[in-house]
Amino acid sequence: MPTRGEATARDGPTVAVRGTRGRNRAGSLRIIRESHQVIPRDILTSLDRLPCDLFLNHDGRHVLYAVAGGEVRDVLRYAGSDAELEIRTEDRDVLRRGLSRSVTNILDDQARTPVERSRRAYAVVGHVMSPIFKSNGRVDRGSIEDATEAIDGMVARLTGMDDLVWSMVATMSKHLVTHTHAINTAVFSALLAESMDAFGEDEVRDIGRGALLHDIGKNRIPSAVLDKAGPLDADEWILMRQHPTVGHRMVVGALGVEPSYAHIISEHHERADGSGYPTGAPARAIPMSSRLVAIADAYDALTSARSYKPAGSSYNALWTMRFQMRGQFEPRILEALAAMLGGWKALRQADVRYLESASAL
Repeated sequence: MPTRGEATARDGPTVAVRGTRGRNRAGSLRIIRESHQVIPRDILTSLDRLPCDLFLNHDGRHVLYAVAGGEVRDVLRYAGSDAELEIRTEDRDVLRRGLSRSVTNILDDQARTPVERSRRAYAVVGHVMSPIFKSNGRVDRGSIEDATEAIDGMVARLTGMDDLVWSMVATMSKHLVTHTHAINTAVFSALLAESMDAFGEDEVRDIGRGALLHDIGKNRIPSAVLDKAGPLDADEWILMRQHPTVGHRMVVGALGVEPSYAHIISEHHERADGSGYPTGAPARAIPMSSRLVAIADAYDALTSARSYKPAGSSYNALWTMRFQMRGQFEPRILEALAAMLGGWKALRQADVRYLESASAL
């Protein structure tokens, strides 16, 4: 049922009257309406039932259209393709929780192609993840549990399903945005761990979770530093090198306990030759799970576009990690990544074909 002061779509576009009072330029009394957030239709179609009330934006007025529990398919059918659908800002967490639980159903939907399923699941996980990676965004137990539930569902369904795996890899964003980089790193890490047969089921799950949250400490790094097009100066590097420790502290503080994957967050920039940060630990002191995520993290960063460079090819990324960054990564894991991606020779041939086709356009 609509709450007091809200109208239903049936009653017409009557504005919600809850809010604070203020005056416009003419000095007359006006109502400052409760904040709402637009939700893309493709996000809503990932759900079977609405986890919260849905509103229509009618000339800037928020009209209650459907209540929580309604069937999404019916709701969207009658809303019209050009309708702007919204939820209350206070219901964002409820929506994200519903979305995080929908990932397995999306990937299990045999009525859709692997590419369609991958795109929908990737978009949903991105929607769940993006708020906690915003600068100074809120990070609490609920947001972390929603994020880890979403990636658990994705990893579980990708395991052993090659057509779905490569559709997901093709879906991954190649523009380096913190939350999409987190998803990419988690997928690569979990698939790599699974391919090596060196980790148990719980370890693979923890690798996916730790990889997903590995950069959460960047939430507390100023945007001017994160988005800087040129090289960082000495003071900026000091700030940047704090993000693994800050991220570890944020997750432990939010959960109230240290989860079994927390070490990955604090160690993902350590290097096998001791040249990493924050502690400069050598390989023997770095757990294999952290060394694996470090490789997946670097690989995705090298193959993603940044403000100052285009996305690199898979072959060039692996070549850089093997030769230009010699000694920084565990050789056995790096070789496993190359094998998982098709091997050096296959990657080189694929890149040559890509370059030839591009030059022919």
